[in-house]
Amino acid sequence: MNAADLKKLRGAAVLAVLMALAGAGALWASARLADEAKQDHTRAIAARAIAQGGLAAAQAEEQEIAQKIDRYRQLAARGAIGAEQRLAWVELIRDIRARHRLGALDYEFSPQRPLDRTIAPSDAGQLEVSSSTLRLRLPLLHEGDLLTLLDELSQRAPALVRVRECSMMRRVVTDATPETLQADCLLDWITFRPKEGGAS
Repeated sequence: MNAADLKKLRGAAVLAVLMALAGAGALWASARLADEAKQDHTRAIAARAIAQGGLAAAQAEEQEIAQKIDRYRQLAARGAIGAEQRLAWVELIRDIRARHRLGALDYEFSPQRPLDRTIAPSDAGQLEVSSSTLRLRLPLLHEGDLLTLLDELSQRAPALVRVRECSMMRRVVTDATPETLQADCLLDWITFRPKEGGAS
């Protein structure tokens, strides 16, 4: 090999080394670009998940608000929001008694008071929750009469009616009073009104 051949060989070797370095650089650059693309993809997925979570939370909140509005409208429609309607309550009790031919009813309402917080609805929001206790005593031919009375009161009263307690006992039957049972019940008549100074 002469000097000219060595010079050509050295040039080819330098060119081969440069090409190898260029190839290695290209591989390194493509690997780095692939890593960056993966990281961008991961960040995009995380951002989408956060956005979807926010959207889901907003939709859940919107649904909860719609349910509360619907519940408020239901309470307002049945007359449970605002001042107590004791006259309407008494008329309802008399109407149910007459329609179902129940015996003589003895009833007494206690004064209105704030409802115990342990049983008040947790989502009452800007509404004050009050209750008047009704003590109801009546003779019955059978248990079904009491269930009918309680069901109708619950469905028709301009208040939410909660049965606190009921007891029944046998009674002496006479010609004047054929009823075999005597019921004694305590019912909470629950009403709502906007809090003073609160949003209405």
